[in-house]
Amino acid sequence: LKPGTSWPRVCCLSLSFSSMYLASLRRAVRILDGGMGVLLPKLGVPKDPILWSARALVDNKHHPAVVRAHQQFIKAGASAIIANSYAVIPGYLRKADLVGEASRLCELAGRLAREAAGPPGAADSALVLGSLPPLIDSYRADLLLPKLEAEQWYAMMARAMQPHVDAFVAETMSCPDEAMCAVAGLSQALPEAKAWVCFTVDSSGRCRDGTAFCDAVRALSDFSNVSGVGVNCCVPEAVELAMASLDTDSKAFDFASRVERVVYANAYPVSHSEGLEYDTENFDDEAVRDDLGADRYAEMAASWASREKLPFTVIGGGCGLLPSP
Repeated sequence: LKPGTSWPRVCCLSLSFSSMYLASLRRAVRILDGGMGVLLPKLGVPKDPILWSARALVDNKHHPAVVRAHQQFIKAGASAIIANSYAVIPGYLRKADLVGEASRLCELAGRLAREAAGPPGAADSALVLGSLPPLIDSYRADLLLPKLEAEQWYAMMARAMQPHVDAFVAETMSCPDEAMCAVAGLSQALPEAKAWVCFTVDSSGRCRDGTAFCDAVRALSDFSNVSGVGVNCCVPEAVELAMASLDTDSKAFDFASRVERVVYANAYPVSHSEGLEYDTENFDDEAVRDDLGADRYAEMAASWASREKLPFTVIGGGCGLLPSP
């Protein structure tokens, strides 16, 4: 997966990146999309505290909204999009008695993303990534499925999306064990498929189970199907804290230097995911920070792309980051 050539205007903040950053970063960075789960309700999909973004897949009438959401990010400059499979997980589907629909919904998510992105391999088509998410809920390293069950679910997701996606992203991984289940399940289903792996870190830059980010990266270094590592779904200020740990671990640093380095932070305060047992049913997706405006996020993004050591090669937005008008 090679770095792309464009820079978007993203953000519930509606971020706009200045021409100064455009000129300096255009050649170096592939641009990833932003938060689908927050954008979809703005396009007419009812908010659903149980199914979250999967509501747009379950109801046929909302499928066009999924395509429009992807297209809005592409129009804003994204050269890579993530299929809307993040909420196709047992933690949500069991509550709605929809577990038996999981494979169909994953295939649908991949197909809608491909419809928005354009034909695979075409010069003007966006890269499509299949999301391999946490299987019970985000941030919750204490709620992992048993290893075999998790690997089987990830394998099912990968097989279902495979006809439509270019690669995969194991995202918002709370700990190394969760991430290794995702890449192992992918390998079992599709031995040749590649995945980026992104960890959600807390405000100190450590994984949600307390593991140092460098240890999490090192744990992935022997997986031949991991083609990128990074951080997502965290406060932007935690990104540099996580990356600094790689300076203390030569194996993790070397591995990170040979793959894509991916970052997409979110727009929420620390209290969104720390000091509580996170539960999507009680999540206020409009409660973005009031001290993180467009210019500030743009400055951070520019610094991530221009790091002296291990600059990020893929940059996007997480929850609360939407395409600007």
